[in-house]
Amino acid sequence: MSTLVHVGVRATNLEDTIRFWRDALGLKVFSTMEGCYDLTDGYHNFRVFQHSGPERPPHVSGMLDYLHIGVRVPDLQEAAKRCEANGFTIISDGVGGEAYDPDSPPDESFKVEDPDGIVVDVTASDDQWPGVQPR
Repeated sequence: MSTLVHVGVRATNLEDTIRFWRDALGLKVFSTMEGCYDLTDGYHNFRVFQHSGPERPPHVSGMLDYLHIGVRVPDLQEAAKRCEANGFTIISDGVGGEAYDPDSPPDESFKVEDPDGIVVDVTASDDQWPGVQPR
C-alpha cells in the first residue's frame, strides 16, 4: 500500500500562510529554505512555497471549495481561539456548513480558510475521516 507523505501548496504571502499553519493550527516548522517552509505533524511533510509566478486566479473557497485539507488538533476550542486570535475567520461550525456562532465554541469541527482561501476542516475527533488511525 502507498503512504501519503507530502502535500505542497504555493502561498501568495508566505509569512501570513506560515502564521496560519504554525501559530493558528499548530503544525511544527521542521526546516526552511529560501522561499519555502517544511511543516510537519511528525508523520507528513507539508511544504509551503512562496508563489513567484504570474498573478494567481482567485481560489474558489468556502462551501464551493475545490481543494480542502483536514487537520486533527488536540483541543478544538483552543484551536478555534488561536485561529480567531491570529485574525483568521472561521467560516462554519462543522463540516456540513452550519453557521458559526463565535459565542458558542464548536463541539465537533469547524472550517477556516488559510490566507489564500484554502478551506481547512479542523476536528479533534479520531473518527472524522474514514481510514485515519486514531491517535
